[in-house]
Amino acid sequence: MAEIITFSIGMYFLFALLAFLCEYIDSAMGGGYGTILVPVLLAFNIDRFLLIPAVLFTEIWTGFGSAALHHYVGNVDFRIRYKSKKLTSQNAPDVSTDKEILANGGGKKNKNNFNFITKINNINFSADVKISTILALCGIVGGIIAAFIAINVNELFFKTYIGVLVFLVGFLVFLKLKWKFAWWKISGIGLLAAFNKGLSGGGYGPLISSGQIMINRNPRQAVASTSLSEAVVCVSSLITYFAANNATLSPAFGYLVLALMIGALISVPCAVFTVKYIPIKKLQPLIGVVTMLLGVFTLLKAFVF
Repeated sequence: MAEIITFSIGMYFLFALLAFLCEYIDSAMGGGYGTILVPVLLAFNIDRFLLIPAVLFTEIWTGFGSAALHHYVGNVDFRIRYKSKKLTSQNAPDVSTDKEILANGGGKKNKNNFNFITKINNINFSADVKISTILALCGIVGGIIAAFIAINVNELFFKTYIGVLVFLVGFLVFLKLKWKFAWWKISGIGLLAAFNKGLSGGGYGPLISSGQIMINRNPRQAVASTSLSEAVVCVSSLITYFAANNATLSPAFGYLVLALMIGALISVPCAVFTVKYIPIKKLQPLIGVVTMLLGVFTLLKAFVF
């Protein structure tokens, strides 16, 4: 295993800078952290059995942190309400139907009003919570299925497939192509993206965020939901990775995580406020362009790097 603890201080600053840039793209555009960072850091001769869990570990913290900040600034609604007193016209949650809510890009809200479309035992879940939960659960299932299949597949074939798929989805988002929202489509996106990530190691975030936009989700909400669902999937992936490879923590792992964590966490507020203040009409095509570039990068990684 390559011992990164022998690297210079300047190298660690470089790792932190790379993590900052990649996480900024990820938290602002819905994907790209692992897709870009892993192959770049592999060029520094860091063992992949050290690098991959380090990236997954940092994605957990940045994913949850990004989702929380997206909620705080109003890009998304991850609130869960508990019915603790008799509802009145002033405090009753909006119980608009799925179609009414999702026709406005996956969940309408204003400063003092949140839409809750699912109620379980007096607990009201917003549309954004429900969508993120579905994406996360489908992501875990798809990742487990892919883990059993990945042993018998051709790596080059699937990297090519992921690159082409991500590019095409980004192109369709750039053209502002829309399909009618449906819950089964959200579930299908989650399964497909996680399955692809399990087979090739990339493509989850770009497919999740762009796929939501294609089925008429608000781009801001799509990016925030991607951050939350990806964090949950990374928890499952990290546990599975350590269990499958009998991996153990080492000082080298801690040093690498520290460098990546510092850079990635600093970038999160920058990315979240970028999403908040870029007009929706400009944000969607920008996400499409970034997704296409990530597809091209994946293809280059398969055939050139």
